[in-house]
Amino acid sequence: MPDDAKEPTTDYACAGERHFEDASYLHGDGRLLNADHLFGLAVECLMKGLLLQFGGTGGVSMTDRKNRSAKMPWWDNPATGDREPLLHIDQMCSALPLLVQGRPGPALDEALMRVSKDFEKWVVDDRYTDGTHIGSELLTRRQEAATLAHALHVHVQFTGKLP
Repeated sequence: MPDDAKEPTTDYACAGERHFEDASYLHGDGRLLNADHLFGLAVECLMKGLLLQFGGTGGVSMTDRKNRSAKMPWWDNPATGDREPLLHIDQMCSALPLLVQGRPGPALDEALMRVSKDFEKWVVDDRYTDGTHIGSELLTRRQEAATLAHALHVHVQFTGKLP
């Protein structure tokens, strides 16, 4: 590795912000399927960042079930009694209620409900498809849900707390 090269650092909030900005650009340019893919990656990263920051009561951390350092977040799933990885949106939807515990914030509830509902069938492997199975109505809902997730992220960046 060259002397000026750095080791990559995992930063879900930073990655989520970057994916959201690129998705918004593509969406504005009418490139909806690629925008949808990046909106999904943005939501996935932004939610992982929030869970790592505020999901301590559920054991969310970068340590696996053997208490070793991991490259992804893990959590203690009360439904299974096991420590599980938080890989993609479908796995994270179970953990998102950790963010709501003890908080009456309607903005937080709405953002998490929309993310869970509109991205529940989003899969990273859609990048390999022709995209014809994704309708324009769903693309619009996902863009709106990603915007809510991004607004939640921005709120946390400015205030240091969830709404």
